[in-house]
Amino acid sequence: MLNKLLFHHFPSFKSLLTRALYEYLSVRVKDKGAVFLNFGYAAHHEGYQALPLAPEDEHHRYPLQLYHHIAKSIKWENADALEVSSGRGGGAHFITQHFRPRSYKGVDFSTRAIDFCRSHYNVKGLSFEHGNAEALTFPDNSFDVVVNVEASLYYPNITRFFEHVKRVLKPNGYFLYTDLRYEEKVETWQAQLRNMGLKVIKEEEITKNVLKALELDRDRRVALVKRYAPRILHKAFYHFTGLVADSPEAGIPTLGERKYWHFILQKA
Repeated sequence: MLNKLLFHHFPSFKSLLTRALYEYLSVRVKDKGAVFLNFGYAAHHEGYQALPLAPEDEHHRYPLQLYHHIAKSIKWENADALEVSSGRGGGAHFITQHFRPRSYKGVDFSTRAIDFCRSHYNVKGLSFEHGNAEALTFPDNSFDVVVNVEASLYYPNITRFFEHVKRVLKPNGYFLYTDLRYEEKVETWQAQLRNMGLKVIKEEEITKNVLKALELDRDRRVALVKRYAPRILHKAFYHFTGLVADSPEAGIPTLGERKYWHFILQKA
């Protein structure tokens, strides 16, 4: 309830709190044990073929599957891509390795996260730089693809971000976008997306897929919190990772009355 109150009535304060937790992670976590911060994706229908992964990637299966799900619907050959709020770079590294775009640039507000990515990833075509989602400095028509995963709910001015996405996309370029909103805000959010002036290719609610991923990925998430966070912050980080703060090892994972959506939009 408190989290919802902060989102609705004090969004800037909620954004600052979340960014503080994120910056703490950037300072505290020096290895590649936590390179994904998204809630993950798991199929809940019969006949689904699990994503083949290298043994070293299996630990991150469900967050990786979210990136695969949003990226698999377009062609990446010869594409120049931008990920806004690329975090600790796990998704950027996966897409570069798996889909082979010509170039992939990750941008994040955290200089510590950018430093981490630059020191941990050495892949041809993959680069990282500091930047603000609401004030992107790239020239118009620079990218074939813009990616944004589970980050925009913390942006103070989502409209400004959408304006920059449209501006930096090349004609026929794709905006691959996934995030969550409180149920009563979904309709307004969808209207904001339609007002971007991009063609909506796909809009899909994946709440059930995300909740299943949280359940299947529970043990890893609990272990990460215990490993990296001091005990006094455990509840905050359990909530941050989608687990029930008071009973993370048994409670049913929750998105806190929020719905999770995936969108593909294209610039005419």
